[in-house]
Amino acid sequence: MLTILSYFLLLIGALVLALISFIGLSKIELI
Repeated sequence: MLTILSYFLLLIGALVLALISFIGLSKIELI
């Protein structure tokens, strides 16, 4: 169970990082 939880947290972290980088790129393009 602990490994599943850590894997889930890693997946969420990767998605958040991708979302932040995508928003940052779109903001740079808008400017």
